Amino acid sequence: MKITDFFSLEDFSRTIPFTALGARVCYNDGDLQSLLNDPRVVDKQTRAGFLSKLGNYKHFSVFSHSFAYKKVGELNALKIAATKFKSHYNPKYPDVIGVSLRHYLEELLEIDPQQYLKAFEKIAEFDVPINPLGQKENVSLIGLITEYDGYAVFFIDKVSRTLTHQLVRHTALNFSQRSQRYVKEEENFCIIPPSVKESQQTVDLKSIETLKDLFSEILQIIKNSTDNTSQTVKDSIQTLEKRVNSVYISKSMTAYEIAKLYDELSQLIYDLFVHYFKIKREDARFFLPNGRRTTIVVSGTLSWIKDFIQKRNTPHAQWEIRSVAQQMQKLLEEQGV
Repeated sequence: MKITDFFSLEDFSRTIPFTALGARVCYNDGDLQSLLNDPRVVDKQTRAGFLSKLGNYKHFSVFSHSFAYKKVGELNALKIAATKFKSHYNPKYPDVIGVSLRHYLEELLEIDPQQYLKAFEKIAEFDVPINPLGQKENVSLIGLITEYDGYAVFFIDKVSRTLTHQLVRHTALNFSQRSQRYVKEEENFCIIPPSVKESQQTVDLKSIETLKDLFSEILQIIKNSTDNTSQTVKDSIQTLEKRVNSVYISKSMTAYEIAKLYDELSQLIYDLFVHYFKIKREDARFFLPNGRRTTIVVSGTLSWIKDFIQKRNTPHAQWEIRSVAQQMQKLLEEQGV
């Protein structure tokens, strides 16, 4: 008994574009609009080629954002539910099982590698546009299935990695997040909590102004080490220089000002590691703050999405993840679910 005995690629056709969007989030620093203009997301031929490359790399996680339900008989539904992690079974619909495109492709690769490769060619036949259903603050609902227990796909922007560390604990959901291995950080920033912004207390730091010399010295070392590099790198250094020149340092500083200073110093050290010490970004990122802004695609059945909302839309949850849960709830309510 196999998923491929019951499901075909066509069953996932209307949700396949969400896999490409999830994948591009991993390698892109843009917002949702830039992703929706990316040929690898919206052009069926380019998208198929992009997904094929991911398939060759066995980068299966992004294919979890495409989901389908089907009647397969009660016994078959129970067997699939018992053996496939993150498949979805509900006794209310005893002969129905929900599976993701990831389930289908992983199984197809095991059975017939040639058919697996051909599947990505067939993906080019499916020209289904992504039409976001709504946006609340920094949360967008980009996809929704309503039959049976449904499936929802969200794009979340301008949140911290502190939030996503909490979010990924909801393991029944699926995630694709901006990568710090592949995406440059020079134009990124920290999400600063309201409590830090609102604090009016200042601290006197007599020797802090010596940091100005340290910033200038490190920046010059970085510039000297990138004289013969590509224009892309030089552009990144120009961005870094603008950040350094805008750093605010005073003998009396608020919590917000110190937080901004820490973010800029972390960025400077990161670039020193990358450009002077020639350390890979994947290792230099260890020294960036948890609060750095990130983007993430989150998907799951409506029952598990609502479970997340129930657990995080509470006064006991931290402000940032509580806000995301509230926006997700509002977006679903607008769709009548």
